[in-house]
Amino acid sequence: MPLYEYRCNTCHAVTTALRSAAEGGAPVACEACGGEAVRILSRPSVHRSRLSKVERLDPRYDKLVDRTMEKTRYADPDRLLRRMKPFSDD
Repeated sequence: MPLYEYRCNTCHAVTTALRSAAEGGAPVACEACGGEAVRILSRPSVHRSRLSKVERLDPRYDKLVDRTMEKTRYADPDRLLRRMKPFSDD
């Protein structure tokens, strides 16, 4: 069941109610004052995985990161690995 938001006609407080889609348009009682609250349009919430967020990144972003890493020696992630000395066999 979806969550709907309602605004009170008396005190203008916003109330959230979990209702079926069939009864979503019917008014509800305001939680603050008990007056009649009517349904308002609210922003939907969509949850995405990290992978889907990465896939939606602009491809120009990768080029920007690559150019920045070329210009800055401290931005290179392998710089510390190159400074390491091999382990001894002792």
